[in-house]
Amino acid sequence: MFIKDFTLYGGLDKDQIDIMNEKALYLVENVGVNIPHEGIVNLLSDYEGVEIEKNMVKFRCDLVLKALEDAYYDLPDYGKDAWIIDAGAHQTSYYDLDTRKLRAPTTKDLIDLTILGDALDAVGSAPVVPLDVPIYLQILSMHKISYEYSRFRCNDIYEHMDKPTPECADYLYEMARAAGKRFTFGIWMISPRSFDKNGLKVAYHLLDKGVPMWVSTMPVAGVSAPITMLSTLLQSMFEHMAGLTMLNLINTKGNNYIAPDDAFEADPFDMKFSTFVYGSAEYTRATLHKISLCDYYNIPVIAKSLNTAAKEPDAQASFENGVHTLIAGLAGARAFRTGGLLSCGEIYSAEMLVINYEIIEYIKNILKKEEFNDRRLMLDEIAEVGPGQSFIGRKSTFENFRKECWEPGLFNHSNLGQWQEMGSKSAWQYTTELVKKKIKEHEYRIDDEAGKELDRIYKRAKKDKKLEDSFKFNRGK
Repeated sequence: MFIKDFTLYGGLDKDQIDIMNEKALYLVENVGVNIPHEGIVNLLSDYEGVEIEKNMVKFRCDLVLKALEDAYYDLPDYGKDAWIIDAGAHQTSYYDLDTRKLRAPTTKDLIDLTILGDALDAVGSAPVVPLDVPIYLQILSMHKISYEYSRFRCNDIYEHMDKPTPECADYLYEMARAAGKRFTFGIWMISPRSFDKNGLKVAYHLLDKGVPMWVSTMPVAGVSAPITMLSTLLQSMFEHMAGLTMLNLINTKGNNYIAPDDAFEADPFDMKFSTFVYGSAEYTRATLHKISLCDYYNIPVIAKSLNTAAKEPDAQASFENGVHTLIAGLAGARAFRTGGLLSCGEIYSAEMLVINYEIIEYIKNILKKEEFNDRRLMLDEIAEVGPGQSFIGRKSTFENFRKECWEPGLFNHSNLGQWQEMGSKSAWQYTTELVKKKIKEHEYRIDDEAGKELDRIYKRAKKDKKLEDSFKFNRGK
């Protein structure tokens, strides 16, 4: 017998989602989306129920419902029962571990942060972009290092790494096969209701490979979507449904799905600073709506609760991450995104990732199942220890105190004197020491043969002028 789980009631209810679902279907069928790719539009023109006017495409409702039904989410075994930290979104600014100054990340930083993430069982995309590498090799380096130093990175449904050109995508496909890793391709919509032209180009190039493809969109309230959160969510639903339907019709050799990472994303916008705001009260409320929507459409839930508007791993960052993650956890989420990110994704901090890990461990201990029985009520213990005596020397205390109380790795429970004896270290200082210790002690590396094959592919890519030129063209040069 267990004590009833802690839960939080909030977000959209089924009747409300039924209404939004109906309106989203109406938009897909009667308003449509822009698909600026001739080859894909031609493929879609072969289907009954697809209405095309120039590049504007509308899908009949039954096609949308079939796409939702056909969507496949290959959640890994470790994502079914465990708590998950997704700790990467390829940042280009990084807090140096020694100076605490912001600087451009390097290949060594990417390796160290990948090792740190693996020591914390983190999943997701590469944490930072190695800006000491030529631009046409950066994405390849991020995948290669993810494969070499991590068990999970770039290898499951939580990954959303870019494949910006067909030439780059071919190399990444080859690398993933050599490493025995998962390869997918994602198409982003550009709100309001248009596909990224370059993403469509790469998707079209990959159709014969039969790879899983996903769609995602991130409408921003008052900017690329109407101002209310509900209307932004409705637009997000509409865009996701249209994108998934398109993929389901053209990518017939691979499975297709809505990316859980940003499923039904709806971002609030701060008009004072002209920026979208992660960690805000409005975004936390949007997370509750997202959890309800993912449950409705049977999409694995990932809460983007570890991002924050804070610029340092400070009180604001910890508070916003902690409250958001606790509320998401109470609502049923067990996977949490963007570990280590600061300033709404502009900065990566190794220290913040360790703080995020500690926050989740704290919340796990709040929400863990607790047995209710005579053994735990310990009636005999209460009766046997009299006034003026202590339970501290009891056998039951000795055998169970580590099980009953979580011992934090970071949040120090010492008193003032003990803290002073240990050097009076600040949270940032102590966290930096933990980061360096975890990086130094972690030992995972990919097996030698796979590593050698990745090296061979990467060396070939370094000399590939066509690959290099594809990035120049992609950047408008």
